[in-house]
Amino acid sequence: MKKRTKNTKIKRLAFFSLLAISGLLTSCHGDGVDRDPVVETVVSDFAGNDAVTVDRRGNVYVSEFGQFVGANGNGTRVFKVSKNGDVTEFVTGLTGPLGNAIDAQGNFYVVNGSGNGSGDILKITADGTRTTLATIDGFPSGLTLDYHNNLYVSNFGTPNVHKITQEGEVTIYASDPRLAGGVGIDFDYKGNLVVGNFATADIVSIDPEGNVSLIATIADAVVNGFGIGYITVAGNSVFATGIGVNKIFRVTLDGKVEEFAGTGTPAVVDGPALEASFNGPNGITVDKYAKAIYISEFGGAGALRKIKL
Repeated sequence: MKKRTKNTKIKRLAFFSLLAISGLLTSCHGDGVDRDPVVETVVSDFAGNDAVTVDRRGNVYVSEFGQFVGANGNGTRVFKVSKNGDVTEFVTGLTGPLGNAIDAQGNFYVVNGSGNGSGDILKITADGTRTTLATIDGFPSGLTLDYHNNLYVSNFGTPNVHKITQEGEVTIYASDPRLAGGVGIDFDYKGNLVVGNFATADIVSIDPEGNVSLIATIADAVVNGFGIGYITVAGNSVFATGIGVNKIFRVTLDGKVEEFAGTGTPAVVDGPALEASFNGPNGITVDKYAKAIYISEFGGAGALRKIKL
């Protein structure tokens, strides 16, 4: 009887110790972010300057939109960056590639050639087979996947978010004036779609019925039409790249906004998050397994940056 009581006390002590450790590793926002995150450069002088995604093995994929030449970007590639920082050309022969995503089976998706009034949503299988799942009017930009591998596409040119099935069936998932200018797109833990507006710095939420509501507007984040590049969701927080102000913002799902990283000076400087500098931060994604955020940079000779969580 005494032995059982002693074992029970040990189990309780272990349980509360785990709770204490969990509390230390989780911020007040519920996203598991270190209180003193550090920024480091993974790849310097990097041509990948647009959307970022990561697979389950920790490989990072970055679109090369390039710079505008006419209506399209002059980039042609998607890069793959290994956990060791080795860079290879993963997809070539594209036209200003934008949003991207990868599913659990290794199929890769990317928005291609959006500058002429429509854009193609490409699917590239693990063996390299390339097909066009759909063509979307406007300026399709960001991509995200649900658990059934349906694609959701934000649109910079029209007030719509489209849903595309694996069979290529296209429907309008939501339509609202606040969605025009949308680029970054991701799901939150409740199953709502979150969209970041490049032009207005609005963060909006779309519920499963297609209803749109404002989470927050990031004040003073729009410079010369450049507001939010892309967004990613981790726990209770939306992380957004302030491409025009060279900062990373954290926005809770209940609308609290804070500066998370970056001094505002356009430069590539590592260090503690609020002392580091970014050069036009644009693409962003969270590696939930490695507890890290990856960020691409649009400002010329940029870099792939990493924030450890």
